[in-house]
Amino acid sequence: MPTVTLPSKPDAPVAYELYQGDAESGLLVVCLNGLGLPQGVWKPTIELIQQSNLSPKPWILTYDRYGQGASPRDPRESWPNKDPGYAHTLDDVTDDLHELIQTLSPDRCSRIVFANNSIGAHVARRYADRYPTVVEGILFLDSNPGNINYASIWPNPKDPSFDLEKMTPPAPPSRYVKNNEGFNRRDIKNILPNLSKPKFKGSKTSDKGPWVTIISHELEQFSKEEWAMMKVPIGMVTMYTQPMWEKYNEGLYGLTDPDKAKGPLIVPKSGHFIQKDNPSFVAKQLEDIIRKVKRSR
Repeated sequence: MPTVTLPSKPDAPVAYELYQGDAESGLLVVCLNGLGLPQGVWKPTIELIQQSNLSPKPWILTYDRYGQGASPRDPRESWPNKDPGYAHTLDDVTDDLHELIQTLSPDRCSRIVFANNSIGAHVARRYADRYPTVVEGILFLDSNPGNINYASIWPNPKDPSFDLEKMTPPAPPSRYVKNNEGFNRRDIKNILPNLSKPKFKGSKTSDKGPWVTIISHELEQFSKEEWAMMKVPIGMVTMYTQPMWEKYNEGLYGLTDPDKAKGPLIVPKSGHFIQKDNPSFVAKQLEDIIRKVKRSR
């Protein structure tokens, strides 16, 4: 797998793949990973896009953030102001992404479509806010609710209204615990507290916001994953986790103009990692956004 050195971090090469499109295309599709799976999981979707009749075909970039997949640990881990295990913040990740795009694709850095899974949604939102008019489309795949502490959705046993009969196991720990990558998620709820704000700004060719499609997991498959990964009983996923997830994904609809938003769409037999479970569905929706971007110019 190729690597590239970012000018600001010469000793930490980033693993990436840049899938060539047609020379006349000025559009760059950037795939943003969640925490759980590295960049290789996007390959089946990308192959379907390359086999489609899109013309001209866009260029497509995948990469592993520092601390995941084939990329090394984040050099920031050794910085004195960093807490151990919290190597990079949302803004750090956004800075690295911008630098990566500028380094690898300077001729296609002004027209971007994001396809993002889970925590990648916050990276796409932050990038679109910090670099307005650049992002022309976003495909949200089971976006992780970043504006809430996951532990807060569970009933508090110290609350006078707490009823043990209405829930079985005790509340699980906060999801702001450390992760293998070192992604510091603690400040996301402060940077992006509102589901529908800041609203996306228009592109270089339109006063309206970018094309947005929101895709969500199927409850049954998601519940099985929650049990396998976190030992959350299926019934509790339905009672507590799912309503939070649905509210967040519905809120993303307001990030752009109503006539440019689509979803949330429920993907059959797909859990949280939709690009792994149903790449053909993802490819179809991504192709739809690319065609809309092309027609709107």
